[in-house]
Amino acid sequence: MNLRIGNSDKKVREISRVELIPLKLPIIQQGDDISKLILDSLNDENLTLENGDVVVIAHTIISRAEGNEFFIPSLHSSPFAELIARKTGKDPALVHLIVEEAEKILKVQNNLIITKTKHGWICANSAIDQSNSQPNCAVSLPDDSNASAEKIGKNLANEMGKEIAIIVSDTHGRALRRGAINIAIGAFNFPVIDDIRGRRDIFGYELKSTIVALADEVSSAAELVMGQAGEMIPVVIVRGLEFKSPIASISELQFDDDRRLFK
Repeated sequence: MNLRIGNSDKKVREISRVELIPLKLPIIQQGDDISKLILDSLNDENLTLENGDVVVIAHTIISRAEGNEFFIPSLHSSPFAELIARKTGKDPALVHLIVEEAEKILKVQNNLIITKTKHGWICANSAIDQSNSQPNCAVSLPDDSNASAEKIGKNLANEMGKEIAIIVSDTHGRALRRGAINIAIGAFNFPVIDDIRGRRDIFGYELKSTIVALADEVSSAAELVMGQAGEMIPVVIVRGLEFKSPIASISELQFDDDRRLFK
């Protein structure tokens, strides 16, 4: 089942209104069925999914359900982790988890460890998150956010009989900008980029290089109602999107190492 967002004959986006519909879920435990909990929440709120809906899911609930929440006091450290811990002031066991999730450590400064994760993302602390985790715990990214998105998306589509998309999101900082935003780290059945090269602007100029990070834009919009603290809204339905771009892999959002200007 392929999501059809927009009409391929259209030259521009045609969006009159976008809705953000929050869904509350209970505290997630390891082994929980995220698809079922979303369906239960829809039923509790007397809501349904519609064709073209995009369901944005905070990665933390997927990670916890898949067993990627770690009790820090039970973790061992290593001499390398202890060295970095002394430089950053972090718990050596937590640093060990950060190192384990990293493909490469790029920079250590103040209390930050900038890494390239084993998933390919460049971020602080390998995206290890202690917020919205249980006491003395930390949550890592899902092992495969795309696979998780596909599983949830297919389950929801089969139950509801609708064509939908899934985005798995996480909060990241940005180079040279203050503050964090929600970005996409996994997707299913969604055009993660909107390549508008070749289209014309309002004065007829042909766009030569503009590629829009559509999945990141949708993730950031969802975060407006998802929140970062105790809102208990880890899932947001984004309704009303229409785009002409084809379904693409989340990897389209990443530069190869040799194309990165900031390293």
